[in-house]
Amino acid sequence: MKTDTIRIRLLKVLEILKNNSDKEHPIPAADILDELSKYGIEAERKSIYKDIEALQEAGFDVVKTGTPKKGYYLASNGFEMPEISLLTDAVQSAGFIPKKKTEQLVQKLQGLVSCHQAAELKSRVCIENRSKSGNEDIYKNIDLLNTAITRRLQVKIKYIKNKLDGTTVSATVKEMVINPYALLWEADHYYLIGNNKKYDNLTHLRVDRIAEVTVTSEKCRHFSEVSEYSQRFDTADYSRKAFNMFGGEKCRIDLECDVKLLDQITDKFTGDIFIRHANGEQTFRFTTEALISDGLVGWLMQFGGDIKVLSPETLKQSVLEKAQRLTEIYNS
Repeated sequence: MKTDTIRIRLLKVLEILKNNSDKEHPIPAADILDELSKYGIEAERKSIYKDIEALQEAGFDVVKTGTPKKGYYLASNGFEMPEISLLTDAVQSAGFIPKKKTEQLVQKLQGLVSCHQAAELKSRVCIENRSKSGNEDIYKNIDLLNTAITRRLQVKIKYIKNKLDGTTVSATVKEMVINPYALLWEADHYYLIGNNKKYDNLTHLRVDRIAEVTVTSEKCRHFSEVSEYSQRFDTADYSRKAFNMFGGEKCRIDLECDVKLLDQITDKFTGDIFIRHANGEQTFRFTTEALISDGLVGWLMQFGGDIKVLSPETLKQSVLEKAQRLTEIYNS
């Protein structure tokens, strides 16, 4: 048999194992022969045994088993089923990925596991009733923004926001020149963190609202001029301090919390808090840093009376004013 024919058969055997087998669904040599015949490749059973030995010698984790039936399966297929399941759920829940591209991504993820596992994943896929972006250029825009961030170049963009004209919602388009620093997935949205050329602070822009990205030849303004970071832009640190992606002035805050909020507090601040006082099993006080903003006020208010601002005074007043405003609205 010609060497080229053997190579083609070997690749097809690997493809058959990848697509049709897993630990719960081993495929017998006879079934591999049947699958090969669909491609016009004729072979003998002993040839399959040799091909599997060759794949094993090449480092592929092909396992021979007797349960639940005799056959072979590819144990390591790049990704484990729980990993593909996790990625599929993440893609489905990401509101910034349009419906069509969500379906395409899910199909590609399903192609990384066996047909049996893919069928199991399909039974759990539900995209129809999810809120999805309509920006079909989001892949291209993300690629261009990543290029600009890597090359440290400015970008020209059009940013789309909604406005209310009477009872009609319409779109407004604003052109901007942005110094881009990072892309961040936060609170079901994908954000570009950067600096608007006109100002001296950081701004957050939802990527699904960005259109017509152009990477310029102008060098990007260094983030150390508009943020606290000097060596690298610490996206994780910034995300922790920017509540619901609201910008603001960084400040030390002191809070008193009911102990039942300990998990939520340590999850949000990733353990980067200084607990100053604990009142038995009732309350604890802690200090951390955050950006003072409407986002922080909203985050604090969701806990009602279980969390109290001790300082700074400006934050206390902001929470109080928001609470009074709510009281006025519901009493009117």
